[in-house]
Amino acid sequence: GGRYERGGGERDFRRPDSRARAEGGRGGRGRGRGGDRDGRNKSENDAGAVKTNLRMIENAGYRHLYGIAPVLNALKAGVRDFASPKDESEKDAEDLMELRSRLSNVDGIDDDDDDDDGFSMAFDDENNDDRPAKKKIIKPEAMLCPHLFVQEGTLDNSKRSFRSHDKNEASAEILQLAREKALPVAEVDKGVLNTLCGNRPHQGFVLRCGGLDFQPVRGLPSSKDGKKGGPELWLALDEVVDPQNLGALLRSAYFLGSGPGIISDENDALSGARGGGKVGILVCSKNSSPLTPSVSAASAGALEFMTIYSTSNLPKLLSGAKEDGWRILGAAAEVPDGARDYSSASASAPASTAEDNSWDLESDDGEAGSGVDDNKDVGQNAQQQQQQQQQCLDLHKVKAGSPTILVLGSEGRGLRTLVARACTGFVSVPGAGGTGATYEDADKTQAGVDSLNVSVTGGILLWHFLSSKL
Repeated sequence: GGRYERGGGERDFRRPDSRARAEGGRGGRGRGRGGDRDGRNKSENDAGAVKTNLRMIENAGYRHLYGIAPVLNALKAGVRDFASPKDESEKDAEDLMELRSRLSNVDGIDDDDDDDDGFSMAFDDENNDDRPAKKKIIKPEAMLCPHLFVQEGTLDNSKRSFRSHDKNEASAEILQLAREKALPVAEVDKGVLNTLCGNRPHQGFVLRCGGLDFQPVRGLPSSKDGKKGGPELWLALDEVVDPQNLGALLRSAYFLGSGPGIISDENDALSGARGGGKVGILVCSKNSSPLTPSVSAASAGALEFMTIYSTSNLPKLLSGAKEDGWRILGAAAEVPDGARDYSSASASAPASTAEDNSWDLESDDGEAGSGVDDNKDVGQNAQQQQQQQQQCLDLHKVKAGSPTILVLGSEGRGLRTLVARACTGFVSVPGAGGTGATYEDADKTQAGVDSLNVSVTGGILLWHFLSSKL
């Protein structure tokens, strides 16, 4: 019956689950369904601890920032919501007490404590401290309130730390800012941090706080307003959906532009913007990556100090900016077909703003060429402008300094047709072979080595147009 005897020995060739059932257990892999149940009994005897429901927490408006830099910058900026629902309920209770005190002074209202009017009963029911305590224990990570979660051992200064000196100082500053903001700090194990941040590199810190949204804007100020303190360079992103690319672009813009670009209150475009800088960021309100914790981590926390503007109609906004004197350059390996056809069809139309929209080109002797000859008639100026629009010049041939809007397309298809038509010209990053190397022509080669990522392209363009001001 499944046993083999040899030389007085005995071997059992039955399946493991059959042997387990023969020994009294129910079998199964690992510990066995009827064997060791210490793991289950341990969880059942954990005083009814409430498990973390991340979906419920995120639906309540909370986000989980991870990493030292994003957490530190979020606490420094103080823009995110750190208010606790408990604080709001206590404020409501105080308002209710004040209202009750006012009503007691009104004629006809008896404030006798013996009378159980509806007002008193409602207040007592909401603030009754005599209720029996619940047996369930709510863990810090399951609480529906802002929290700072740190890895076990972080609060113990006596333990040896493998972080660098700068990271140790940043960690200490995070804890200090959390105490100043009266933010609860919970020391949890690494597994909890991994769960909260989706197994991303958290560096021992996860911050639960409110999210960030785009700032809607209808139009950009005139190009002349850039000299009054507004940004002279804008980075318009046409449906960039990858949070890593968006975060990398924000990091480059903040680093090269010495802070975030904002629109002043005088233009009625924004009130309460953060900081100031040389670069403004504009995205599409739809089909763009939201400002998630992944974007903040990819930007090394620069997102926390920036205001990201959005528009529901990017082609219309760019067309209005072109009329206001902005130079609009789209990043492309060549002139898109839709823009070329549009330029050819409109070549015979009069160009009332030919001189304002012609872009500055770098001449052979290094001086800027105006691109327009005053002795030519309007028709020749219009024809020259349309020829410039059909060109896609290398980056080193385009002069920096004029108020410019750089337009970057999506990772897959580049600039949309209507967006490309709103551009006054196109620019490409020359590769080693002298050809334009941009992110949108990756499908022309199997290896894709003749193209650049959208975030890399944006960083190179930003450096070119800001290098004279660094």
